[in-house]
Amino acid sequence: MRPPAPGPPFESHPVAAVLLALCSAFLYALAAALQRLATSRAANEGTHPRDGRAFFGALARMPLWWTGLASMGCGAAVHVVALGLGSVTLVQPVGVLALVLALPLDARLEHRTIRRAEWASAALLVAGLAGLLTLAPHHGETRQAGTGGLVATALAAAAALVAIALVGNRLGWRSRAVSRAAGAGLCAGVTSGLVRPVLHGLHRGPLDAGVVVAGIAVLVLPVIGVLLLQLAYRDGGLDAGLATQTTIDPVVAGLIGILVLDERFEGGVTGAGFAVLCAAVTVVGLVALIRAGPTPAHGPG
Repeated sequence: MRPPAPGPPFESHPVAAVLLALCSAFLYALAAALQRLATSRAANEGTHPRDGRAFFGALARMPLWWTGLASMGCGAAVHVVALGLGSVTLVQPVGVLALVLALPLDARLEHRTIRRAEWASAALLVAGLAGLLTLAPHHGETRQAGTGGLVATALAAAAALVAIALVGNRLGWRSRAVSRAAGAGLCAGVTSGLVRPVLHGLHRGPLDAGVVVAGIAVLVLPVIGVLLLQLAYRDGGLDAGLATQTTIDPVVAGLIGILVLDERFEGGVTGAGFAVLCAAVTVVGLVALIRAGPTPAHGPG
């Protein structure tokens, strides 16, 4: 008799997945506040705040930045476990709470008061993504991702990052910050979307080309995303950088869950209409928050 195929490395536990996603959101929020403060200080060092080499060199000398990076690493580890226990479309939207948690943390570190417009915009953004969360499948069962789908996802992510880099270089410094944050969100979303099939591929045994390519993407994209996010914090502040990143992240991961992993939103035509409405609310909140957030004190250099 043929031995039974090994099951997934994690059983589905939606409640535990959401709780872990909340913990991860707090760690990401703390990381964002610390890194945003560090990037502000690094950008104000020397006479060329826009010089990338000088900027990252200054960051590397700051214990504050490394503390934020450690918090981000812990948040990522918790997030991976959450993705193992729940579907991508269930876990990812919870991450937007990092924005709400990061606002007061950042304000405390900067000794400033959060504006009403910031709170209102953040509330709109969170409400939109919370609506999408209610439509997510509350189980972790997904079909086995095919080799073609995994490879195509990695290649599409690479092409999108190149496009973002080319377009961003032609934009003004504030718009460039938003484009870089979008690139960071793309990296995070693709990583989250590919983690589950990589875990399953490692658990099943012999690796195919799709799992290998996806595994490389899972290792490389977070590094690129971290670098892009630091530049976004430097040029656009926390509101523009983190708001854009935390919006693009679950959208990209959700698309991978739907198109590659065969996850489905619930509710049929009515659910689809509600999803469109929630997406519109999310975009309005995102744009409003970018406009309402404080502008970094340092100008283009």
